[in-house]
Order: sequence, then structure tokens, then C-alpha cells
Amino acid sequence: MSECNYDWRQDPLVPKPEILQPPPPRKELKPTDVTDFPHQKVLPIPEDYHYPEGKWRPPTLPYRAGFIPINIFLEQGKVYKWCSCGASWNEPFCDHKCHFQMTRNRPIIFNVDKSGYYKLCNCKQSANAPFCNGTHKLLVQQFPKTHFGFFRFVTSAAIGLSCFGIWANYKN
Repeated sequence: MSECNYDWRQDPLVPKPEILQPPPPRKELKPTDVTDFPHQKVLPIPEDYHYPEGKWRPPTLPYRAGFIPINIFLEQGKVYKWCSCGASWNEPFCDHKCHFQMTRNRPIIFNVDKSGYYKLCNCKQSANAPFCNGTHKLLVQQFPKTHFGFFRFVTSAAIGLSCFGIWANYKN
């Protein structure tokens, strides 16, 4: 047993240490009970670990940083953190903005075995994250079919036609 060099009895301003003891087990649980004792369980966030290749799915809907991948030079043996939430100002790498937002997406830690240029996913939907697998092509095709994409397409078409009409009338 190790001895502590500090003696709390010599300092009158330091209170005597108190060791918490759990209460006796309850015989009856009530709906208003919150807890029996200061108990916490630390669970690892699975998003902080390496994913098997082709098995990644975003736990919550990420922001889309773009529709095309980023072609970037990566060095062998260097550890990188790929942003999976899309809120980073340092795309495609994480600057931990996800810790201040309501998202379960966390960075994916990876490295490469050979230095060279790699395409990193920017749409945040690749199953081979952080590397691109071409999912962005499907997103571009499906975007106009969503309600948001449909109305954006219709309004941009209407604005384009009205600008063309103004230009055609101004020309004459």
C-alpha cells in the first residue's frame, strides 16, 4: 500500500475525504427512481474504429461536401482522419466539428500502404469509406427525384426560362 505525502489534517481548509458507499439494495423499485448510485458505463463509439472494407454505413445522415471525389496525395504510414459528417472546414479531413453538432458521425482513422494519389469520398455515402466507390453517380441521378431536388430543379428551370424570355425581349 502506497503512502500519500500530503496529510489533510495539517490543512484546515481542506475537508476530510469522503468515500462514497453504495446504498443497500432496494427491495422495491418505483417509477420515480432515477439511480441507485453514481454509476456510469462507458461505451466505445463504433464510428471511431476501422471498418472492414466495403462495410461502412453512416450512422446519421451526413452533410454532403460535394458530388465528386477529392483526388489527394497520401503518404505511406501517415495516419489520417477522414471526416464522415461533412461539416469540416478542412475537407476531406476531420477538424472535429462533429463534436459540436447533433450527429453520430465520427472520423474514420486510416492510413495507406503505398504513397500516391487516392480518391477520397466527398458525398459521404461510399461503402468503402474513406475511399470513393462511385456512389456519388447514383446520388446525382436520384437527387432530382427527391422532393427537395425536384423543387430546386423546377425553380431553376423557371428562373432560366424567365431570364431567357427577358433576354429575348431585350434583344428585339
